[in-house]
Amino acid sequence: MPERTRLPDADTRALLQQIAARLLAERPQHPMRETLRLALALTFATRRHGYGTARAEHAEELLLAFAPAVEDGTTRKQYAAELLEAAGGDR
Repeated sequence: MPERTRLPDADTRALLQQIAARLLAERPQHPMRETLRLALALTFATRRHGYGTARAEHAEELLLAFAPAVEDGTTRKQYAAELLEAAGGDR
């Protein structure tokens, strides 16, 4: 995965952290799937900004830009760590 040189905005960072928390809380040892990545981006963006709004669409696009693609064999716990790193880690 290429190293990211920019950090997400505050909204995207918060959403990445919320998705990571969800993955850690629910079946963290289960496999992570690309379809789940897509569904979570849509779900969390919609919950935060409303169904069918331009803000939700933009938030979903940013989430998908910062959330790395899911590699085979990755657990939900491992992917949560990737999301936290994408959110800026401890910065």
